[in-house]
Amino acid sequence: MKSLLRPLVASLAILSAATAFAQSAALSSDTSTLAPSGGTLVLTAATTYDTAPGALGWSIALPADWTLVSVNGPHVPAIAPDAGSTGTLEFAFTQVPASRAEFTIHVSYPANAGSAQATPKVLVRTGGKLTTLTPAPVELRGVTVTGQKSRH
Repeated sequence: MKSLLRPLVASLAILSAATAFAQSAALSSDTSTLAPSGGTLVLTAATTYDTAPGALGWSIALPADWTLVSVNGPHVPAIAPDAGSTGTLEFAFTQVPASRAEFTIHVSYPANAGSAQATPKVLVRTGGKLTTLTPAPVELRGVTVTGQKSRH
């Protein structure tokens, strides 16, 4: 009996460890097309997990000439860049919400913006282990107006 119990306990411990730290992240946009006149769009960053991590951080690399307007949503990170920031935006939670963290960023983009992407990376620390999640980038399509060309 003792010899059967040991492999069973080990299997349960491995399965438990694998599922306890299940996590996923996604970045989405409220549009897939950029207006030729320029404008703003909303990106939603969401992370889900079975066990609340000890630490959670996001970085979102914006295209050149794009600017952060504001950060909103149900779980606004305590550490966030100021409005007007450009380039790679970094966010961190000092208190991680239970089971899911979600926030939105409003960004502005210039007129005649060509096709572009916002590229996310997420760092999650759970149980002393640091994991990097790489959600799919948000692909945005520039529109060409007759007589104008979008920048590529």
